[in-house]
Amino acid sequence: MPPIYVHDYLLKSGTALNAVSQRRVFAGALICVDGGYGCVHPWPEFGDAPVEEQLRLLAEGITTPVTEMALRCAAVDGEARRAGVSLFEGLTIPRSHYSWSFAAETEPQMQRVMEEGWAAIKAKGFANYGETMRFLEGCAKRFETQGVRLRVDFNGVLDRLTFEKFVEFMPLRVYRALDFVEDPFPYDAEAWEALRQRWGVGLALDKGWKTGTHGFDAVVVKPARRDWRAVANLHADKRLVMTSAMDHALGQMFAAYQAATAAAEGYTLDYCGLCTEHLFEKEAFFERVSSRGGFLEADQSGGGLGFGEVLDALPWRRLV
Repeated sequence: MPPIYVHDYLLKSGTALNAVSQRRVFAGALICVDGGYGCVHPWPEFGDAPVEEQLRLLAEGITTPVTEMALRCAAVDGEARRAGVSLFEGLTIPRSHYSWSFAAETEPQMQRVMEEGWAAIKAKGFANYGETMRFLEGCAKRFETQGVRLRVDFNGVLDRLTFEKFVEFMPLRVYRALDFVEDPFPYDAEAWEALRQRWGVGLALDKGWKTGTHGFDAVVVKPARRDWRAVANLHADKRLVMTSAMDHALGQMFAAYQAATAAAEGYTLDYCGLCTEHLFEKEAFFERVSSRGGFLEADQSGGGLGFGEVLDALPWRRLV
């Protein structure tokens, strides 16, 4: 294998990004292999080893699911850069929902959704579901005439009884605008199916897709972290939602490339979750990312996944 070079980074968010993590600083690393770049961005909250451990294992020739995808990204990216072409040439990035930031002011985000014509909003759900309900009701009221769909991800922090209460006391306008609830409580096929039948609420599965059989309408996959084809083919009858891993802009663009590839191969994608750049403090990479109305624009600099000059200017250290 050619040498691997590493650039360590820290991303900062204004608030926690999901219901199971309170972190606001996220450590990761870019890797460079044979002129191609990849992103190692673990989530220890979901069982990943910390980035230091990821890189230590990689130096020993041992890959994890996170580093395996980073190496795959670097290989694809490097091939395109050497050919002098963008990976997005001839591809169209599918449209995404708006990922709500609870760190930013509400009104400017509401105005952005209205003015740019976003088709859907996705927000993290809280264990205190009343707070989530108030937010959804505000959105449903504001966007009632625009038909904006609402999505919420609880990351499995509720239990079945609490989720039933959440649905039972849901205002009618929220119920009508609700697209799906992702991972309301840990996946249980029979329990999820019973709730779908009783309440008529769409459910989306992320955690547990390997063993998921029924009880959900959509499957969520982060293509920068796992083979999206395995997920799509296993759940061919479900709505396919491809999202970023809320990671570095390079990883975000790799997810977008995979989603665009899936669309080009004829897979039917629902609104994706690729537009996550605004969840983090701006830096040289995120400054180059824009996603007006849910249409993520690819950076073309340097070919591959872009960001050529920014990557060239980074300090790199040799890993192995």
